[in-house]
Amino acid sequence: MKINLRQIEAFRLVFQTGSMTTAARLMSITQPAVSRLIRDLEETTELALFKRSGSGISASPDAISFFNEVERSFLGLQHLEQTATAIRQQREKFIHVAATGAFAYQCLPHALMKMREKYPGVRTKLTVTRSSEILDMVSTRRCDLGITATPPNPAGIDFEDLPTFPIVCVLPRGHRLSTRSSLSPRDMAGESIFCPPENTRLHQEIARSFELAGAPFNIAGECTLGISICEIVALGAGISILDSLSARGTGHEKVVTRPFEPRLEWEPKLLYPAGSPRSKPLTTLTRAIHSRLDEIGNLVHAD
Repeated sequence: MKINLRQIEAFRLVFQTGSMTTAARLMSITQPAVSRLIRDLEETTELALFKRSGSGISASPDAISFFNEVERSFLGLQHLEQTATAIRQQREKFIHVAATGAFAYQCLPHALMKMREKYPGVRTKLTVTRSSEILDMVSTRRCDLGITATPPNPAGIDFEDLPTFPIVCVLPRGHRLSTRSSLSPRDMAGESIFCPPENTRLHQEIARSFELAGAPFNIAGECTLGISICEIVALGAGISILDSLSARGTGHEKVVTRPFEPRLEWEPKLLYPAGSPRSKPLTTLTRAIHSRLDEIGNLVHAD
């Protein structure tokens, strides 16, 4: 038999109060249960810890020596508890989010504002970068939350699905293709196309659609920011194919969008370091992100 913490807790309280009954009340158990814990501890340690008499119990010299060591252990446990609390509080005072551009200007400002309304003391950091860097930052625990589309089952990452957004074609107003209700790769043959970077899933899916249709994919340029692509399109430099979240960025009123055929969906996700705890402020933030994306999704479907 080994000493367990419940036995030590009972011993400490009996020693401090001089009463099995009081110790039982403080531990929310019965007096016989406390007696059994003390008896088991005495058998395990082979020490006579308490002397029982008609007037009560008293600690033996062995118990006094043993209690001194118990107190040192409890002080150590209290220190560990205080350390854990300090780590938790520090974690809850800072949130680092890494996201692609569409989230940085379309979603996160609103979500961060909602989170700070409830937790005004939380400091935030927003890193806007490409998807591959976001995956690396999350898997190596250099940020608390990532937001982007991901490959299946990324290593070292837990993920949560977000609302999906259809892929659309982005055209300058008055473009010859703007009269069509939807656009296919064959419709865009010969057009200069500005698109997301080649190493993204979205670019690869679009390129695959052109390949399957036997249509030329005439890439005029690549850009990580949807707002920049929309501005390029608005100036008449070409057209684009983007997720509808990015296509609704700053300046979207200068362009028109049409559904892309075959239908493709952009499937962003919330990314967490695998097995990491999620603080209350972080949970509040992710709920606000879901809410904001639902609002934008309703606007997209209404267009």
